[in-house]
Amino acid sequence: SKATVSVLNWETLEMADVAKAVKEGHDLFLQYKKFHGESPPNVGECTKLLKKLKIIFTRFPTFLNPEATTATRAQEVILVRETLEHAVLQAAATKNMDDFEKHFEMLRVYYSDFNDEPKSERRLLILGLHLLRLLAVNMTRTFHMELERIKVVDQDSMYIKDVIQLERYIMEGSYHKMLQARLKAPSTHYGPIMEMLLETVRREVFKCAMTSYETLSMEGARKLLMFDNNDELLKFLDEETKKLGADHHAWRLKGNTFTFSEVDDGQKKKEHLPFQQLIKNQLHYTHELQRIA
Repeated sequence: SKATVSVLNWETLEMADVAKAVKEGHDLFLQYKKFHGESPPNVGECTKLLKKLKIIFTRFPTFLNPEATTATRAQEVILVRETLEHAVLQAAATKNMDDFEKHFEMLRVYYSDFNDEPKSERRLLILGLHLLRLLAVNMTRTFHMELERIKVVDQDSMYIKDVIQLERYIMEGSYHKMLQARLKAPSTHYGPIMEMLLETVRREVFKCAMTSYETLSMEGARKLLMFDNNDELLKFLDEETKKLGADHHAWRLKGNTFTFSEVDDGQKKKEHLPFQQLIKNQLHYTHELQRIA
């Protein structure tokens, strides 16, 4: 009948449009991959191409829809998945945690719900970066929730195992081990987020030290805050103290010794995060050992 022919023609046209979109997407992805692979990556061009790619992906019936079936399903899934993986790696390299989270949440669907396609070789790397990002932005509770979602066998991967160990070092207050772990990261992709994590720990130690010590030597502060020289230490302290407010002088340097002024209860920030308290406990413990010695 004419109705049947009309439906068939529409389906043929729709399939042709999807196939065309896959071809356009593939060609665009090759350009994106080229700019992404430059040293350093061409972030401007990558961002432009990524926007175009996501527009093309909306023409894929399978886009974020694991139930859809098409003749080009495998090509669609792999193309979107690889693009999102590159987007996550780009966000990690530029320390753009908002973009990281946005693209990872889309990528999560492809890792968990598209089980008929071969697993990505980058999956464990990306999951490890995701866990590391959670530590770097102080989301330790979410870190443990996300860790529970990862299969035990996958937790043995160096990408996951190293981040788990890193979190333990932080909980223990073993910051020198954390610094060593930074130098032995399982991938160069971990570098920028590891730097963010180090800054996060430094800021927490900076705040906790003010209520844990009465005095602290320059050398002690440098070691505590994990700096190689006093110039880096003083620059960090100046920047962080300014954030506390113009009238706040919690870290006062007299000669080669810092003294700590009392902080009113009204000035103390509410502690939202469990590892801040652990850092504070560790600082008290370290201080007592130094006093006894």
